[in-house]
Amino acid sequence: MIEIQIHPSDIRRRVRYFFLDRRRVVIGLIALSIVLAGLIGSMAAAPTVIRRVYKTNFLLDQRQERGIQQERLRENVMQMSSIERSLEEQRLRVEKLITVYGLERTLGQGGFSNPNRRTSEMPLDDARRREIQLSTAMKRLEEQLDLLAQYEAANQEIVRHTPSILPVPPDQFVLTSPFGNRISPFTRTSDFHKGLDLSAPSGTPIYAAADGVVTFAGRYPISQSVAWWRFGNVVTLKHADRFVTIYAHCDSVNVQAGQTVTQGQVIATVGNTGWSTNSHLHYEVRSDLEQPGTYAPIDPRIYILNYQWSNEALLLMRARTSKEYRNFEPLPSAFVGFASGKRRS
Repeated sequence: MIEIQIHPSDIRRRVRYFFLDRRRVVIGLIALSIVLAGLIGSMAAAPTVIRRVYKTNFLLDQRQERGIQQERLRENVMQMSSIERSLEEQRLRVEKLITVYGLERTLGQGGFSNPNRRTSEMPLDDARRREIQLSTAMKRLEEQLDLLAQYEAANQEIVRHTPSILPVPPDQFVLTSPFGNRISPFTRTSDFHKGLDLSAPSGTPIYAAADGVVTFAGRYPISQSVAWWRFGNVVTLKHADRFVTIYAHCDSVNVQAGQTVTQGQVIATVGNTGWSTNSHLHYEVRSDLEQPGTYAPIDPRIYILNYQWSNEALLLMRARTSKEYRNFEPLPSAFVGFASGKRRS
């Protein structure tokens, strides 16, 4: 038996007695041992629990940070894609200018192409590779632009007399027949179309593609050439002995042979004269650059810088490699010089 006495500090209060037999002492000791064991176990497990909680929170923070970084990476990739598209458009424009001026040997070609994405590469590696390619392409494009600016500053006369604009308003035409092989709407046989058919309402203004001199304005006599007579009312411009542009099937003609015109000046209106199935402009660009005196037809789309075609990269490649227009009808002397060209009412 164990006796426990509790003596209060106030002597007037009575003493309390607790008697514990062996059984209660054993139970108390066991309970105390369990409590102490639990405390000791908790203290021993505390570092592990703390580490686990810290690790869980750290991993959660890392996932959130990775999500933020991935979102930023996606935004950067989207920005790079936008820059790539813009750079490709500018590159094509520069390539067109190089081709138009005949400067392939001086300025070179190429400079940028969309990167080939490899699925095995990590997104970050792919982004870095594309960034390097963009930087290289931009540097190349800047060099070409500087050289073009120097060339244009030194050759302003050539620039002014080089066809470079769309001969009709950009929002008022539909390309119905491009440059190249086609099935003739009249003979239903294959022939080579030496220009562009730009369908537009009658009366739509036709602009001079560059500064030049009117060499012919009117309808070509059937007695001299049935083929050219079929083009109806025609205006031809000569541009500094380098190019001749032809505007056919016109409705009204606003210029006369021998007249000097400037780029963008209205020279005629779209019509349906001659052999024509609808109101449209037949537009040709003839070049004297490769073989002097020949004025060979070339794809006018290469010489239109204020309008973007859907397949300009292919057009550039074909213009440099394909010479499928070698067999063509030469221009009448009246189109090359204005001595015999007269305007017909």
